[in-house]
Amino acid sequence: MTSDIPYPLLMSIQKATMAHRYRGVAMLKNPFDLALYPLLLAQARPRTLIEIGSHQGGSALWFADTAAALGFPMHVHSIDLAEVDGVHHPEVTFLRGDARDLRTVLGDDRVAALPRPLLVVEDSDHRFGTCLAVLAFFDRWLRPGEYIVVEDGILSDMQVAELYDGGPLRAIEQFLAATGGRYVVDREFCDYFGRNVTWNVDGYLRRV
Repeated sequence: MTSDIPYPLLMSIQKATMAHRYRGVAMLKNPFDLALYPLLLAQARPRTLIEIGSHQGGSALWFADTAAALGFPMHVHSIDLAEVDGVHHPEVTFLRGDARDLRTVLGDDRVAALPRPLLVVEDSDHRFGTCLAVLAFFDRWLRPGEYIVVEDGILSDMQVAELYDGGPLRAIEQFLAATGGRYVVDREFCDYFGRNVTWNVDGYLRRV
């Protein structure tokens, strides 16, 4: 186990997480990361958040509202293969794109023009290859002090990572090994409530 959350409790929380909604829109966030993300936003104060994996748009909406409540401007660009319908916010832009080929939606000129600091949230299909592709894409763009959060490494503790070819944790481990110390796992967030008491197990990565 990589998380201190006991398996029966973990699965009980997951059941509720899958039913969670925000402003009437599905938002599959657990209570720990609902508390941790505002702390990260308040510390990092990103001007731009790029979310990979929109689902129905609830988390993009929540991220934008949370930044507004914290009192700083932040625009959310949320990318998914499927179009998001019925969710509108002046600080949210939904884009259609493939997490494994982000160049088609996030060209060099577009990324270079984004207001900084940048925060990336990788929440796509959780497969090893997809997670690794997202990490590799943003590696050239992230600046010291900026974060990329890889969601749902908890799948390993849920004992289903093999269904995702090793899932996010395998991708994180390979990425960290390949990037020669350019990133650290920020234990302030991963271990805030206890050792990896988060769905983003070892997934709060800070560029150094």
